[in-house]
Amino acid sequence: MKLVTAAEMQRIEERCVESGISEDNLMENAGVAVAEAIRDTPEMKPDIYGKRIVALIGSGNNGSDGLIACRLLSIWGARVEVFICAPRKSSDPKRELAEDSGVTIIDGLSQGGLKSLKSKLQTTDLVIDAVLGTGNSRPIEEPLSSLLLCAAESRARVMAVDLPTGLNSDSGKFDTAGLPADITLMLGYPKLGTATLTDLEVLGEKIVLDIGIPKGLDSQVKTELLTKDLAVSILPARPDQGHKGQFGSTLIIGGSQQYLGAVTLATEAASRSGTGLTFVTTPEPAYRVIAGHVPEAIYQSLPVSENGDINPSEACSIVLDFLTNATSAVIGPGLGKSRNTFEFVTSLLSQIVDDIPVVIDADALNILAESHQWWHRLKIPCVLTPHPGEMGRLMGISSLDVQQNRVAVALEAAEKFQKIVVLKGAATIIAAPDGRFRVSPWVNSGLAKGGSGDTLAGLLGGLLSQRPDNLLDIASLAVYIHGYAADIARRELGETSMRATDVSNRLGYFYRDFVSKKS
Repeated sequence: MKLVTAAEMQRIEERCVESGISEDNLMENAGVAVAEAIRDTPEMKPDIYGKRIVALIGSGNNGSDGLIACRLLSIWGARVEVFICAPRKSSDPKRELAEDSGVTIIDGLSQGGLKSLKSKLQTTDLVIDAVLGTGNSRPIEEPLSSLLLCAAESRARVMAVDLPTGLNSDSGKFDTAGLPADITLMLGYPKLGTATLTDLEVLGEKIVLDIGIPKGLDSQVKTELLTKDLAVSILPARPDQGHKGQFGSTLIIGGSQQYLGAVTLATEAASRSGTGLTFVTTPEPAYRVIAGHVPEAIYQSLPVSENGDINPSEACSIVLDFLTNATSAVIGPGLGKSRNTFEFVTSLLSQIVDDIPVVIDADALNILAESHQWWHRLKIPCVLTPHPGEMGRLMGISSLDVQQNRVAVALEAAEKFQKIVVLKGAATIIAAPDGRFRVSPWVNSGLAKGGSGDTLAGLLGGLLSQRPDNLLDIASLAVYIHGYAADIARRELGETSMRATDVSNRLGYFYRDFVSKKS
């Protein structure tokens, strides 16, 4: 499902006009779709006749969409009262048609407008928010802020047309004076800001309405929302008569005497991905403790020096030998950042010559961040999986800067490094060097715990072993499956008590629930 910015939506509408669909027709289509969606809500059942509706109307096209919907709702028997919340043009056909259809128009900006709104809200069944839509570009000020606060404090449910007033359609930032919605009726396409917004209570239930935009006019849009259908379409083929040699093999490179759990979490997730074989190379102190924790995996110890740190040259030789039997690799979980580890990682990455896709995660990312212009030397296909702190170190900025501009930073990193970048966090972003990017629908604070990233890295490595030719798609699939499993863990155990192992144990649920439907 495409996600659009305000500028992209405007361009799509312009292309509609160029194809012969007038702006007024689009507006009428939008108003009809909104009215029908409102009529079908539980609040309007069993019969819309006599229901009380208050609509907040702005000055632009969003307000016109709202007026069209109000006209139809009034024709169908609802008692509709419109509060004008911003000056509209003196010639206003949509307002006139609404009034002719029985809609009561009230100037919300007048001296008694706020008092009248408070009175009407005490008995209304529903509030329609059609004030700004995608037109939110500056902070909300008086008198609009008081009108919105009045609606927010009422008990009435709010339905937003396209976007809740106060939500920036591109950044997902929400004005503190904005009006949260119980239902958001998105017109034509979901907007980018609705996917990157972390406070889902601002949007409520999301519904995308068809407003008659012809197919193919969105070809310039490079952003997609990850959906179940997209994830299922990406799944690697799995013939019924297949054998393990057909499903690839992945190599997990990680662990140290200080960090033992990370490599086990990555190995467990890889083994649940569908890969044919999972190899694990880990330093001897870790090997003695964790070898066999995942019985399906094949373990190999890596030699260490007298102080217990990995021996860079000998370990590198062993890992390169294992890579000849692998179709993907994961490097980083639990490796640590000692001087020896730094030499091992940089030497290994410089000597991989085959086009084996490599997932670079955790400590391996931090080691890259300390390597001068590493991206000029690293030419193999890679997926980088940083959390905001790791991304900040890679880009030379703070994690706060990353979080305030997640989409822009992910895209800049993907282009700069010429790698697929998975910026983890609420609404994880998967960015490609050519400007394409996808946004995960999953927001789950239960993943804000140690081990979640190791699980994702192992799952991604296992999936890449089966389809090493399409890094963007497989990274997207891994993010979706990981989020789906985490959502099940959250519902069963709660965000507070769920662990990374709980997510790993539920990775198979995606295949259980959807693979049979694909076949």
